[in-house]
Amino acid sequence: MKMIDYIREMPHHIERALEYEEVKIGIKPETIIFAGMGGSAIAGDLISKVLLEKTGYFSQVIRDYSVPGFVNKNTLAIVTSYSGNTEETLSSYEDAKNKGAFIVCITSGGKLTELANKDGFPVIKVPEGYPPRAALGYLFTLSLKLLVDNGILDKSLLDEMKKTARLLLSLQKELESDENVARKIADKFYRRIPLIYAQASMRPLAERWRAQINENAKAFAHSSEFSEMNHNEIAGLLHPESLVKQFFAVYLDDGDLHERIKLRYTFTDDLTRDSISGSLTLRAEGESVLERMFYLIYVGDYVSVYLADYYKEDAVEIKRISELKRRLSQ
Repeated sequence: MKMIDYIREMPHHIERALEYEEVKIGIKPETIIFAGMGGSAIAGDLISKVLLEKTGYFSQVIRDYSVPGFVNKNTLAIVTSYSGNTEETLSSYEDAKNKGAFIVCITSGGKLTELANKDGFPVIKVPEGYPPRAALGYLFTLSLKLLVDNGILDKSLLDEMKKTARLLLSLQKELESDENVARKIADKFYRRIPLIYAQASMRPLAERWRAQINENAKAFAHSSEFSEMNHNEIAGLLHPESLVKQFFAVYLDDGDLHERIKLRYTFTDDLTRDSISGSLTLRAEGESVLERMFYLIYVGDYVSVYLADYYKEDAVEIKRISELKRRLSQ
């Protein structure tokens, strides 16, 4: 399959994930961690930053070989590895287990499934055969459903996810037309360096765009958040002039921007206009936070595939990552 085929499947993945049976956890957690790497970790980023920060739960995403010292018997650890064989995630699984956390694994199989079965922890199995970054519909929805089914997040979010799947399906024809916003952005990014910005509460959206451009288009991109970039990065968008002139900025507007962030977007754009090649603001569509969030994700996924086409790259293949894993396994 081509990457665009995987992207087309995302709304169907969401719908199928919503039909999974409930998985009950054995504790009432005080803290929640999401352990994973790459495409398997982005679901945790989105849930932790966009949803859980608004609740009374402390959550953190772990991209490492170990988990923080606060992890204990009152911690729910959602350990996600699409392949089930991610080196760092397997190590963090063991560390979380040794610290007494209650673990739920989301994976298609591999060593992680073996460990969880041996240790008696629940496994939520996703279908095999997808690049991890193309399984976000499953990984996000299953993590969300787990938290909803255990009373940690509100059940209304599941209805929002159903509407989100319908929104993405309705977008496909538009995003595959000759003149569409994703292709226009890819045009601007071609032979330039993309800068992706979002407000702090939606930082994972910018990171998803960056990672998709990295893996699908094999192109360098940079992501950052507002207003932190106004305290450092804005000053650096000047030298070396010949390189900075090749930057093109996209400001992601999730439809709920803080009023001061709106001003910062405008003023930053004005102050950097003479030094970078150009910019645009992409405003999300949708009624709920989940619809708007996935609208921006979906546009970004299409951008990365169109950019891969411009560079004549296979958007599915990730030779360097595969070779690195091969060398580490020896």
